[in-house]
Amino acid sequence: MQINFLPHNWTDSLKVGIAWTVYFFVNVIFCIKYNPFEAIHPLLIVISYPLIVFGIYKITVLIRVQQQNYFFLILGFAIVILALFLWHYIDRWSVDVDRWSALAFWSESLLNGQYNFGSHTHLGGYASPLPVWQLFHFPFYLLGDTAYGQLFCLLIFFVFLFCWRTRLNIGGITLLLALSPGFWWEIAVRSDLLFNMLLLFVFLTAQFYYSAFWDKHKILTGAIVGLFICTKLFVVIPLFLFFFPRFLKYNMKEKIGFAITVIVCFSIPFIPFLFNENSILSNEKYNPFILQLCQGNDWQSCQMNILLLAIGSILLVIFAFMWKQIRELYFMTGLFLFALILAVGIYWGTQIGWSSVVLGDKFDKSYFNICIPFFLFFIHEIKIRAFDYSNYLINS
Repeated sequence: MQINFLPHNWTDSLKVGIAWTVYFFVNVIFCIKYNPFEAIHPLLIVISYPLIVFGIYKITVLIRVQQQNYFFLILGFAIVILALFLWHYIDRWSVDVDRWSALAFWSESLLNGQYNFGSHTHLGGYASPLPVWQLFHFPFYLLGDTAYGQLFCLLIFFVFLFCWRTRLNIGGITLLLALSPGFWWEIAVRSDLLFNMLLLFVFLTAQFYYSAFWDKHKILTGAIVGLFICTKLFVVIPLFLFFFPRFLKYNMKEKIGFAITVIVCFSIPFIPFLFNENSILSNEKYNPFILQLCQGNDWQSCQMNILLLAIGSILLVIFAFMWKQIRELYFMTGLFLFALILAVGIYWGTQIGWSSVVLGDKFDKSYFNICIPFFLFFIHEIKIRAFDYSNYLINS
């Protein structure tokens, strides 16, 4: 079953234009919010940032360095060194974002034998990441800083980009990442949000480029999918878009085995937190599902997010049948994620004012960053070597 309308009729140049527009939109928001110079008018930022970045990008295209391995390696090395410098230079306790302490204090409670999800962050909130993502960062907490987990994700991302250098313009991807204020914000405040998506991006891209391996190991694939769902809820969107049409092609035995594996691997990490007086089921104030759906236990935002979830679920089913190639899937994934966060932003803009949305903290703008990896792939896949997945879907 396939639905042949909308994105299939859009020209590739229009899609590329949308991808660039979203990239600039997201990063301009960060430039405006964290602009240290009051004398610089926001309109100047809106104009100058895209011109500067696009100018640098085009210069590297003209001098033909983006496809050079050394360009990627130098950029990747510089990003890692600067990230380590920022983590050393910026006092984690001074930032007004508590994603690092949501991971660190949860790990500290685990080490001390205390109930994990009841632990406060350094800003007084509760940890919203699901158990697998918390456990993933536990070894890095033991090393002294959960930010090392983000470094690990970044290195995995760079290693696989280098492995795919004949399929992707990895220099272009890394350059736009390095020129992204949103990316450096994630680094500066030790946010794990984008890095969760980078790992998922690697997993999904590997499904395309190493499809023969994953097709032979459906149970392993299901296990990894279940574990990914047990990190943060938004990963369900790209996972569903990719796996739902593929799941329908499985025979009955494969469907049952895959579904059971996903459910088991998602559920088992929750077991220690379900059956005691501090159960996350009986304490909504630190239930991670509620915290991810309702920012700060704000029930107004919760109702809005649930409504968007209901509408989005219907659209997800439709979108899942509208792609044939990896570029199409990633364009729709990026667009869906961006539109979802934008809808929340528009809602809060009508409630508290547009200036408050951009400059205030009621609306979490960092969620825009999760769509960036998919748009960067869409812009930079080498089209001659593009992998057409449609035959695999039809024949599997």
